[in-house]
Amino acid sequence: GTVTPGPQEQREPKTLGKFLHYYRNINYHYHQLSGYDNVLNLQTVYNLSDYSFFNILINDTRYFGRIGQNGNFASRLRIGLATNNNSPFAPFVLDSHINIRGSGNRIDRGTATFILNLEYRQTIFNRGNFVSQLVAFSDSGTWRKPGGDLNQLITGETLRHFVGGGLRLSYLKAYNATLRIDYGIDIQNTQERGFVLGVGQFF
Repeated sequence: GTVTPGPQEQREPKTLGKFLHYYRNINYHYHQLSGYDNVLNLQTVYNLSDYSFFNILINDTRYFGRIGQNGNFASRLRIGLATNNNSPFAPFVLDSHINIRGSGNRIDRGTATFILNLEYRQTIFNRGNFVSQLVAFSDSGTWRKPGGDLNQLITGETLRHFVGGGLRLSYLKAYNATLRIDYGIDIQNTQERGFVLGVGQFF
């Protein structure tokens, strides 16, 4: 309490209930994928101090399609909806490592989200256990501001759309052993751009 203002002691007991449902129908052709899967995540938190509920729903659907011998199309649709508390700690974030490449690190938050990631992967080197791919992508999404209305998802005021490209270097003998680098640019404001480094495919 001497460094930052606030209570010396705070206790808020809570209970968490969670439901997860997975459906997977994906075929692995080494580094290329085909098929689709879906993950549904429902959570509810009950605060025993003020008798309030916080609910959240997240649904991720991915689809993969092979194009010829060396092409791979990938897409992900994420829909999220949470209790619309006017709080700076809203659960959905705009982040380069989660949903929109090039946007930065946790630069915006919301209580509802709609994200569409599209990606084309072209294999340019495949020898032995090593593969490299060039990637072109389009990442777009929109948010409901904390305390705002759902129509913010469709009015375009919170819409962000980044496009870009990247490179993948994969070692096939280990699962998901892929190094990736992407560069994304905001098509509405080209001054907003950035590199994203990571391990594993983006989705």
